[in-house]
Amino acid sequence: MTTIDASFQVPYRFQVTFSWDVFAPDNDVLAKAMPSVTGRPARCLVYVDDGVSAHVPDLVRRLTAWFALQSGLELVAPVQPVAGGEVAKGDLAIIDRVGQAVHDHRLCRHSYVVIIGGGAVLDAIGLGASLAHRGIRQVRLPTTTLAQGDAGLGVKNGINRYGAKNFLGTFTPPWAIINDLRFLEALDERSWRAGLAEAIKVAVIKDAAFLSDLCAMAPRLAARDLTAMEQALTRCAALHLEHICSAGDPFEQGSSRPLDFGHWSAHRLEILSGHKLQHGEAVAIGVALDLCYAVAIGRLTWAETEPILVALITMGFALWHPALERRESGRLAVLAGLEQFREHLGGDLTLAMPAGLGRRADVHVFDHHAFAEAYAHLKMWVEQGTAVAGSGS
Repeated sequence: MTTIDASFQVPYRFQVTFSWDVFAPDNDVLAKAMPSVTGRPARCLVYVDDGVSAHVPDLVRRLTAWFALQSGLELVAPVQPVAGGEVAKGDLAIIDRVGQAVHDHRLCRHSYVVIIGGGAVLDAIGLGASLAHRGIRQVRLPTTTLAQGDAGLGVKNGINRYGAKNFLGTFTPPWAIINDLRFLEALDERSWRAGLAEAIKVAVIKDAAFLSDLCAMAPRLAARDLTAMEQALTRCAALHLEHICSAGDPFEQGSSRPLDFGHWSAHRLEILSGHKLQHGEAVAIGVALDLCYAVAIGRLTWAETEPILVALITMGFALWHPALERRESGRLAVLAGLEQFREHLGGDLTLAMPAGLGRRADVHVFDHHAFAEAYAHLKMWVEQGTAVAGSGS
């Protein structure tokens, strides 16, 4: 028997830039992110979330005019609209659509697919781009707080399939990410606050000082203070990128997902609600459940936890949903999310949990009695009137 042991490493590098008015005639941030490597203009396809186009009616006109001014870029086709939200991730046809466009316009691996939209559109079009020619360079312009602070930052692309969140997907780092803060002004209330659930999540397990700042800023964030939101998203993005680049497992080859505190139930709740719950709303509930569970297993105190729940409420989140009470075969349906979460990575169940505020220590055993206590505690807290009505309920 002969064994040949082969090993290689591939370095990845991409920049996340916060800017304003990316398609202003004098803004060259996007042009610098898409250099030509052939001596000819770099060829580009552009996909735009139709929800963004609806709220920013002149976007396509301004985008097209901006490209016309760029001598180093060629827009090879009219801007392509994409259905926003989870609809974008619900059909394999989106992959074929991107592949067909890449084929028809003869794009190569030195070309660019520019994706403008929320996290679902970034995921779906990104998956198509990652498969065409085994990878067309993708440039992401996240347009929501959720995407700018979290969903648009990582190396994952995917669509939903077989009743499971992100069942089909790839790990393909973006070429560049540009967060245009001007897009946030057009967001509806649900989309405005959605990213704050992810900010709370990462602060609980990685940065107690940031968590304190978020709780203090909650009234300003609820009042759509753009300066406060920029501060929250910039730090949230930095924490996510720090983990992706330094934790040693960017492609999730192990069994741990350290940034997914609160997500085992959130992903399940999205499905159970028929996606009436947006991802950020489901994460807020999932974080609330896991915070109460952390109290039940002695990782946090109630005195540490309640101000975080109050901050989430102040930001506008509802912390309960009828889907939490749905049962299948006599068991809370949300608990199926535990096995789906484990199966997605393989290995032993691994849940990120706080070890005091701002620190994380994974757990591998789920205490169902402690969860029942946490579930009842959160439900009682909400029913006592501490919570206010929120969207998605």
